[in-house]
Amino acid sequence: MTTNRWFFAAFCLLLGLLLGVPFMVRGDVVFGLVFVGIMAGYAAVLLLTRRRSETTAMLSGELGDERRRLNELRARGAMAHVLMTIVVGGFFVQVWRGEDHTLFAGLAAAAGVSYGIALFYFSRRG
Repeated sequence: MTTNRWFFAAFCLLLGLLLGVPFMVRGDVVFGLVFVGIMAGYAAVLLLTRRRSETTAMLSGELGDERRRLNELRARGAMAHVLMTIVVGGFFVQVWRGEDHTLFAGLAAAAGVSYGIALFYFSRRG
C-alpha cells in the first residue's frame, strides 16, 4: 500500500500541534514550540529521505512489496516484545516498591486480552 506523499507529513504536524498547543495555552510556549518543531523535523526527514531510504519509505507508509510488509510486521512484533517487557518490568518495580501498580497492571491486561482476541480472530479467519 502506498499512501499519499503528504499524508504522514501532515499527520506529524497535526500530532505536533496536538502535543504543543496545550502547553502553549498553559503559558509554556517554548516547550509547546519544541514539540511542534520535533514533529515538523520528523515530517521533513520523512519527506526528504523517503526516496533514498527504504526505512523512511516504510515509515511513510510505502509497503508496496511482500518483503517490506514482512519487515514491517517483524518490526511490530519486536516493538510489542520490548513494550511488554517494559510494562511487566514496571509492574514488578511498582509492586516491589509498594507503590500503586494498577496502571501497569491495566496496560498488561489490555495487551494480553487484545493479543488473545487477535490470535483467536486470525486463527479462525485464516
